[in-house]
This record gives sequence, C-alpha cells and structure tokens, in this order.
Amino acid sequence: MRIGINLLGLLPGMIGGGETYIRGLLAGLSQVDHDNEYVVFANRDNYATFHGLPQNFRLVRCGFSARWRVWPLFVTRVLGEQVYLSYRAGRERLDVLHSPLDTMPLLAPCATVMTLHDLNFDAVPEATTAFRRRIATALVKTCARRATVVVTVSEFSRAEIIREIGLSSDRVEVVYNAPGRESCVDEHQWPALACKINLTHPYIIAFSSLNPHKNLGRLIAAFACLKPERRWQLLVVGHLSPRGASLRDLAVKYGVERSVIFSGYLNDADLTLALKHARLLAFPSLYEGFGIPVIEAMNMGVPVACSNAAALPEVAGDAALLFDPGSAEEIAAAVSRLLTDGGLRERLIAAGYNNVRRFSWTRTSEQTLAVYRQACQANHRHRGSSDGERLPNSSS
Repeated sequence: MRIGINLLGLLPGMIGGGETYIRGLLAGLSQVDHDNEYVVFANRDNYATFHGLPQNFRLVRCGFSARWRVWPLFVTRVLGEQVYLSYRAGRERLDVLHSPLDTMPLLAPCATVMTLHDLNFDAVPEATTAFRRRIATALVKTCARRATVVVTVSEFSRAEIIREIGLSSDRVEVVYNAPGRESCVDEHQWPALACKINLTHPYIIAFSSLNPHKNLGRLIAAFACLKPERRWQLLVVGHLSPRGASLRDLAVKYGVERSVIFSGYLNDADLTLALKHARLLAFPSLYEGFGIPVIEAMNMGVPVACSNAAALPEVAGDAALLFDPGSAEEIAAAVSRLLTDGGLRERLIAAGYNNVRRFSWTRTSEQTLAVYRQACQANHRHRGSSDGERLPNSSS
C-alpha cells in the first residue's frame, strides 16, 4: 500500500493529546511496518520535527501554516487540505490517506481514514463562539460521513459518533491511544527545574489547555478546601484558556495564589520530571474522548484522582479514584484521601501499572494498519459496485 498521512493541521506544542497521538502512531508504524510506503504531508511549522523517519517514509513539506489565526487556518484547511491535498493524493497514487486530526480532504481520490477523537465541539459549547462551533460541526460531520473508515479512541467516543453523526457501526473503529513516549531525563536536573517553577512543597499536578473543559476552576476551588496545616502546592501545566474567568484570578479569590503554580508549556523532558515527582495527578475534566495524561501518570507510578465523566472511567479502569467533576467538594475529598491514605496510594499505583499494559503504540499502530487495509478493501468494493452499476447505462 501507498499510505498518506495528513499532518497539515498540526501546530507543535499546542494540541496536547492530538500531537501525542500523531507522534506515537508514527513511531509505532515506523517500527512495525517496513513493507508499505508512507508519504507524510507536513506543514512549515512542524516539518523540522519529523526528521529521522525510516526509509519507507517520505516527508513532504507543504507551504501551509497551522497557526491559530483566521487567515492561515482558512488557507490551510480549505486550500491546503481540501484542494492541494486532494490533488497531491492523486499525484502520489495513494491507496489510502489518513487524516488524524478530525477533518479530511473531501475530494481525495483514494480510500480515506479519519481519526475523530471525540465530539468536544458539541459537548462543550462554551469552548468557542456559536458561529465557529456551527462551522466546525458542519465540517467535522461532513468529513466523517465522507470518510471510508472513521477511527476513534474509545468506546465512549464511538457510541457518540454513531449516535450524533449517524454513521453505521461497521464504519467506526476503536483504536486506543497509549502513553506518550517517556523522555530520557537527568534526575540531577530536577532541583533546578523545581527552583525555576517555584516548587517548594509536595504538589498535585494538573493539566490545562486552551479549551475550558479541563475544569481547572473547580479544581482550584477544591484545592482551597484542603486542610491548611498540610502544605501542598498545585502545579498547573500547559496553556491556559483565554475564555472565561482567569485561573490566576480564581486562585487569588480563594486565597491560594501562593500555592498554585502556573508553569505554562513545558518541554518533554521537563514535563516528564514534573510528572514523575508529583504526589498525584488530579484530572477533573468534564469531557475527554480518551485522557492520555491519566495513563501517562500511571505509567510513571503516580496515583490518579480523576473525573467519572465521558471516556475517563473506561480508560482509568479500576486504577484511579473517581469523582464527580461538577462537585468541588467531591474533588477535594478524593484529592485529600489520595494525599493522605498511604494504603490506597500503593494499591492505585500497582493497579495503574497493571492498567497501562492495555495501551501501547505498537498495538495502536498494528490496529491502525488493519484499518488501512479495511479502508482499501471497502474502497475497492465500492468502486467495483459503482462500475458495475454504470456498465448497463453506458451500453444503453
């Protein structure tokens, strides 16, 4: 097979789990598949980050940008993805084109696979304006209906996609994510990093994003409820959402501004160190199609307290302490228990190591390869059926 991978929408360091998925999948495919040919379509923002692929992978630099501004996004998503990539798929004689970030070229002249991670744009309407949400909803649903096969990352997301978009169940395949590759780190660098981001006490780690569904405002309220005689810190890693109340202002409101640390984006090595040294991961998200940080923490022996919403119970299994993300009191009780109950901590750490064995990029890549074959076979059947239907008409 000649397989195309569409990375035009990837802006490094901005989309969290989506980028982890792409890099993990490419790493897995490069290890398990030395027979098929791959054409990886990169943009000018991410091209330099994908060197070192094996010989059966060819990296193509396309002159588009994934910067989050209206004009670059329009050019990339419309001219780049819909027009140029459709043309390039034909020129490269691709058998299948995989678009891993929720949209795809509608006119691609080959089988198409689209990864639709979740329906966040529908489930969390406050994440964007009503106008942008309508556009995103229409585009994503149109692409999903046009794709030969849709891949998603949990049974929860699969059920939502089938119900909300109306796809038949045989066109939606579940392929789980896996933990991001753990960076090789020098433990001697930890004191300097802790000093740099002002960590002076045992701390809880949490992850933010540009979207508000991470529910960190309620986590800060819960953190403020912890007993004051125990000196804890809350480390919030990642980009902060520009929408809604400022998390920094909330920390001031609850009187915990000196104990809540906003590190911003951390590179892979620093993030690995920060996660490894955390007392626990608090993950209060209102909506996740998967939740990669949950299994990344488990993979590093960090106990997890997380939301009981969306796909998180499916991914966490019995290896996390679950809570209602709508209740600051429940979040506080779960976090407090996990901070202070040593027996529970040890049980969850052991269960986490066992749970994370369900997920690997090798397994993800092997299952994705099977989807590529499935898509090609479905496309051949469709073409044969269409040709068969046209023959009588052409002779009449």
